[in-house]
Amino acid sequence: MHNQIFDGHPKQRLIFFVAQDIDDSIRQSTENMVNQLATARKWVIGAPRFIDIVEDLRTRDEDSLDETLGGEHEIYSALGQNILPYEVDVLHFEEVEEIVRAVQIFSKTHNLAFEFELDGKFVGSIEDGKIDSTLAVGLLGEWRRHLNTASGSV
Repeated sequence: MHNQIFDGHPKQRLIFFVAQDIDDSIRQSTENMVNQLATARKWVIGAPRFIDIVEDLRTRDEDSLDETLGGEHEIYSALGQNILPYEVDVLHFEEVEEIVRAVQIFSKTHNLAFEFELDGKFVGSIEDGKIDSTLAVGLLGEWRRHLNTASGSV
């Protein structure tokens, strides 16, 4: 149903990733969490996917590897001229809320820090299970306010 409506509709990429040193135990636990999250519900575009990307940042002066370990999730864009049906916007909001809840629990259980980015832009973090205001108020709060306004229940 959604694919017919959104043929060619722009998408945005939400990534959530461990924002601290990573070892094999964290890698395996994070992969398990993302895989469990993927089967937790029906997703509009597709389930969140596990990511483990290592970038070699070595230069002549410095040896450095940058690893992005976590998950990614696609949502239809509602930015600019991209209009989403209210029902789809609500479903995407619920999906992102579910991802944040799962990461929050995982972060608290494993004493980990996570960051969230939407199309490469920082949109918040969770550390030891505590959601920062950028994520809680900036992303989720503003999105909830928009949905309440759009539904007429201010």
